[in-house]
Amino acid sequence: MRPKRYKPLVDKLFYIISVPTLLLIAAVTVLLAFSETAMLFVMIPIDLFVIYFLISPLFGYVELGESSVLIRYGFFMKREIAYDKIRGVSPQRKFYADSMLSLKNSFDHINIKYNTFDITSVSVVGNAELMAELEHIISAR
Repeated sequence: MRPKRYKPLVDKLFYIISVPTLLLIAAVTVLLAFSETAMLFVMIPIDLFVIYFLISPLFGYVELGESSVLIRYGFFMKREIAYDKIRGVSPQRKFYADSMLSLKNSFDHINIKYNTFDITSVSVVGNAELMAELEHIISAR
């Protein structure tokens, strides 16, 4: 079986929040570069930190493999969940989420319940398709 990959779902709200934030950060950094050059040592790391958290959800994905689900939350963070550990999958519509792949992207999430008390949320293009495929895989095991 070839792994199937789902891209992150990005709503308009993501762009409404992130683009003005990035422009504001860039403007403040440029203004400080002309007035207080020493402040650049403070602002540039802050800029990179904020840019990472605003852009990184765009590079996340969910991949259904042979024996597990691989959830990539951005550039560095990932979680692998074995199919036998998954207890259930349910849709949820909320403004916030506990994972970076859902955070700031969309209102529609899929909660993946695994182990005893663990839950992670993802928001991908084709939420219904991902949920149906996960339920099919779980019921087949």
